[in-house]
Amino acid sequence: MSFLSEKEESFSPDSVRKKQKLKTILTIIGESLDSYFKSQIFETTGELPSLISIKEVNSIEKGTSKSKVHFVTYYLNTDIGEQSINLVVKFSADEIRYNKEIKNYEIISKATERFPGIYIPKIVYKSHPNRSIIYEGIMGKSFRETNLDKNFKYQLAGQTLAAIHGTETDKFVTEPYKKLILYLLSTLKDSDLEGEILESMLPSFRSLEKSLGSTLIHGDFHQGNLLFSSEATAPVSEIIEEFPPRIKVYIIDPEFVMPGRDRAEDIGTFFAKPLIKEFQKYGTFDETKKDISAFIKGYDFALSKMESNYTLQDLYSGGITIDFHVSSYILYDISEKIENKKSKLEDEDMQDKINLLRKILTDKLVE
Repeated sequence: MSFLSEKEESFSPDSVRKKQKLKTILTIIGESLDSYFKSQIFETTGELPSLISIKEVNSIEKGTSKSKVHFVTYYLNTDIGEQSINLVVKFSADEIRYNKEIKNYEIISKATERFPGIYIPKIVYKSHPNRSIIYEGIMGKSFRETNLDKNFKYQLAGQTLAAIHGTETDKFVTEPYKKLILYLLSTLKDSDLEGEILESMLPSFRSLEKSLGSTLIHGDFHQGNLLFSSEATAPVSEIIEEFPPRIKVYIIDPEFVMPGRDRAEDIGTFFAKPLIKEFQKYGTFDETKKDISAFIKGYDFALSKMESNYTLQDLYSGGITIDFHVSSYILYDISEKIENKKSKLEDEDMQDKINLLRKILTDKLVE
């Protein structure tokens, strides 16, 4: 068995071939974007080129194992000089996911109309043969990279999610959540632990049943799918509740948009990984609780600007169900590793997550 370092692997024959194949595909896509390139150059320079050719294509891959996007820069030779255009290219795993993302884009793009400052990058081209969707290029820093004040960026994230969710409220069918939890617990193969966790989750589940939190959710709302247009150029105290916000927030990757789900599910997805990391490092989740508080403040601010007559808390008479969804995320992570035989329940990492699960269900994430 060969063990390559990350640097060695990037220069391995397979890696080089994959990169060359990707570059070829991106070049072919770029050759179909002549009109778009011309319009973008005219918008930037005030001059309309007649001739364009691709000089070079560079791309940076970001995302998870399930969902990857490529931030692509096309370097162009034109009759008015060299130019560059940024695009975001998403390759779908199959035709079903390709068609679903296009449909979801049409749905989620309404968020821009609801709340100024929130942007869904426009689709500029679709390539069915390559199952690729090309979004307009966006310049900015990711949630993790930005130097914005910590509380402020969490408030901006909360505003973004509220814009996606909108203001309509409704009850929803909780059966899918119930079936998921029961299945995940069954994979633990430990009846005592299964009963303990199920009993601890019941109060949150009852809150879920009574809530009016049903809405259309993003379905993959994590930090990597948020980009900020710029850094703050004024004191946070001056812009923290500025409307419209001067800092644009871009939300990408609408592949998993779903109607009739709990608003707090997106919030749970957003905070699950940071919470796990904090607990593994410090044995607490005090900082994550503060971040959730800032996030909800931003969420409620956006609701008020969209003229709702309620706050997020008002929709959950038994308490906001973030802890339920974070617990579900952790339980899914444990179950997946056991099912794929990557870990055993008695392993230290698994026991840490079980202890985290217990702590979340005892010490609520939202007061």
